[in-house]
Amino acid sequence: MFIADFHIHSKYSRATSKDCVPEMLELWARRKGLDLIGTGDFTHPAWREELREKLIPAEEGLYTLKDSFCREDDIGGSSSKPRFMISGEISSIYKKNGKVRKVHNVILLPTLESAEALSHRLEAIGNLHSDGRPILGLDSRDLLEITLDVCPDAIFIPAHIWTPHFSLFGAYSGFDDIEECFGDLTGHIHAL
Repeated sequence: MFIADFHIHSKYSRATSKDCVPEMLELWARRKGLDLIGTGDFTHPAWREELREKLIPAEEGLYTLKDSFCREDDIGGSSSKPRFMISGEISSIYKKNGKVRKVHNVILLPTLESAEALSHRLEAIGNLHSDGRPILGLDSRDLLEITLDVCPDAIFIPAHIWTPHFSLFGAYSGFDDIEECFGDLTGHIHAL
């Protein structure tokens, strides 16, 4: 068993702390006993560059913070070294079946290279530079298709599905069931 938090943001997302940097995420993961944390915001080019600078590959699909960036912790917490998984959240706002849909999805990727490749595909659709959680006018089903085309090993998770706004089952802009959102690709959704 392990404790993980994949839905994280960087300093490049709106309404986040300037301290949302790898060294602080790692420090607080240790303090809170997290074994695995998402990097958040893999679509943002400056964040990917910072991740390349500060993380090194660990086990397959996982990274650790370089020792030179680790902060001493006199307060306590776990002595283990948390792992990072490349992650990001994308806000999709689009029209489907006669209604405006607003859905957030979290994507987990095995490598920074796959994050780079997926980001290049998504740059043709919308601006990835203005916010760590980009807003794309892209159907969630189509985002899933693009993600799987670029990286078949990706994990695609509809985020915070019960919130009234920006979620799969959101009362104001969501769907009544998963199939209505993802259609023929519903079988690729393994977690909510």
